[in-house]
Amino acid sequence: MTEPGPVPSSTEDLHARLEALEAELAAEREQHLRAVAELENVRRRAAREVENAHKYGIERLAGELLTVKDTMEMGLQAATDSDSGSAMAQGFQATLKLLDQCLAKFGISEVNPEDEPFDPELHEAMAAQPSESHEPGTVLMVVQKGYRIHDRLLRPARVIVARAADDENSP
Repeated sequence: MTEPGPVPSSTEDLHARLEALEAELAAEREQHLRAVAELENVRRRAAREVENAHKYGIERLAGELLTVKDTMEMGLQAATDSDSGSAMAQGFQATLKLLDQCLAKFGISEVNPEDEPFDPELHEAMAAQPSESHEPGTVLMVVQKGYRIHDRLLRPARVIVARAADDENSP
């Protein structure tokens, strides 16, 4: 801010001094408004970061749990395929159901796209296989399920995608 100076001697000097002070006041107001806006932006950004930390803070834990879940699903499939594993299969099913409920509490959901169109945002193509019964670009088989945590992809689904039956040159 400008320090008070000598008292102006004429009306023109008073008007010039008044205009200078008004310009300085306008500049100070502008600077104040910018500072307030910047402070509000910082506050909003911090609130968003805290919200994301709460929402996605368990991402590493979830990734580790998914490996356990995958192994349990493979064990359940193997136990179901054998005749002697009925009790073991029931135990696996109960444990897997409990794990699914636990994951759901934290906003973790499956991406299981069998018979759906291939989406590179959610799926990772492991292979393309000729198919007469599916449209090209449709997921034929899910090799490994994908998972989301709320709206964020935690792991893409690994899939085998249909291609035209006569398209032998495609991967």
